Amino acid sequence: MIITATEFKNKVGAFLAKAQDEDIIISKNGKYLARLTKIKDHEYPVTNKLTGVFEKVAPYDLANARKERRNKYEGND
Repeated sequence: MIITATEFKNKVGAFLAKAQDEDIIISKNGKYLARLTKIKDHEYPVTNKLTGVFEKVAPYDLANARKERRNKYEGND
């Protein structure tokens, strides 16, 4: 599907929903600007870096996260 930038701006929610089923090309002044496409679960770059991080400490909660951060970044002089 090809839409204009104005259409996208006015109906962003609807096009985000449609992007789950098909790619959406956004154009402005007759030129293609961007493609809106679905991201598969395994394609999240941030979560790929975190794979296995939280499995090492059980149970992992906010208190443990703060303690680990303090030890790692703030030092324990």
